[in-house]
Amino acid sequence: MDQITAQINRIQRFVASAVMTKTALADAAGLPLTTLIGMEKADWNPNSNTLRALVRAIDRIESADAKKKARLELRTQRASAA
Repeated sequence: MDQITAQINRIQRFVASAVMTKTALADAAGLPLTTLIGMEKADWNPNSNTLRALVRAIDRIESADAKKKARLELRTQRASAA
């Protein structure tokens, strides 16, 4: 599988996971919602700028989530050590 297909699949899985709505993802990526219409279809083929914007948005969201989880784990460890 090439990188473009892998990223398209990643975006589709992200939206299917219900981490956030298509509306919220489009907003986070700075794209109009209509850009994501039809993204569930196997033949969805975003242009390079759209793909780049969506990947960057997902990267930011996943990074923020990872930081939140790490902070929560650290707090839990500190609380159990006290």
